[in-house]
Amino acid sequence: MDTTPPAGRHACPLIHGGIDRPYLLRVPAAAGTAGGRLPLVLELHGRGISAETFDRMTGFGALAGEAGFALALPSAVGEIWNDGRDAAPEGRRPDDFGYLAAVIDDAAARLPIDPRRIYVVGMSNGATMAGRLACELAERVAAVAQVAGTAAVGLAATCRPAGPVPILSIHGSADDVAPYAGGVRRGLRSRVMIRRAAGPSVGVDDWARFWIAANGAADGPTLATLSPDTTIRTWHGPTPSSEVAFYRIEGGGHTWPGSRFALPAMLFGRTSRTFDATQLIWEFLAGHAR
Repeated sequence: MDTTPPAGRHACPLIHGGIDRPYLLRVPAAAGTAGGRLPLVLELHGRGISAETFDRMTGFGALAGEAGFALALPSAVGEIWNDGRDAAPEGRRPDDFGYLAAVIDDAAARLPIDPRRIYVVGMSNGATMAGRLACELAERVAAVAQVAGTAAVGLAATCRPAGPVPILSIHGSADDVAPYAGGVRRGLRSRVMIRRAAGPSVGVDDWARFWIAANGAADGPTLATLSPDTTIRTWHGPTPSSEVAFYRIEGGGHTWPGSRFALPAMLFGRTSRTFDATQLIWEFLAGHAR
């Protein structure tokens, strides 16, 4: 008897570390195809935004149905991921690493997930959490995409991935929330935020250099441009998993390029319309398997 859930969105109960931490799972129609295995994308929301609101901003939910991949929407405790930037002792922070690994396992128990095609995408705090997973879950993650985020400075200093992880980064040069050069957030939004502050992140170029070395991506960079504001640098290495691709949006803010639901420019800066980040990210992810 086929127990695969029907196409659509499902609320999935999950208890991790003694905490009730359900997540949403979007199931494509392709899940009913006999013998077919599905890619799984974990979509990690940013700080202070719910998983559902973030999904409406990116449009990944709609794309999942069209492209035929499963989409997991986990939720951080208090809408803040434990990405390594919190100065509190680890024992006082949520075990988000373990939780997200449990989400993968739970989704695989419900759906015929292809273990070679598990992907992580995130923005802002969700992007830095995705960076943590790239470092600490490289044996399970086939590729990672980050928008407006890199990794905690301390995490980047100790990151020793178990193998190469294809990385796609999209970052605005005028991002005040996750500064391109690294450090802590600044600008108007940092003054109006009432939630606890996050520690420093590594700069985008330093993060690129880390993954070039970790992935053995010595071939590059290949340079390309998308008019009028985007520069693309890509590096390659001995295997397809060596790929490193960094998109710099000149004058871009802390935003999701191409989103129909643009964040307020006064707080977050300019949203680029040069490309659709959601489609671009899926094309990158889909090109990689473990």
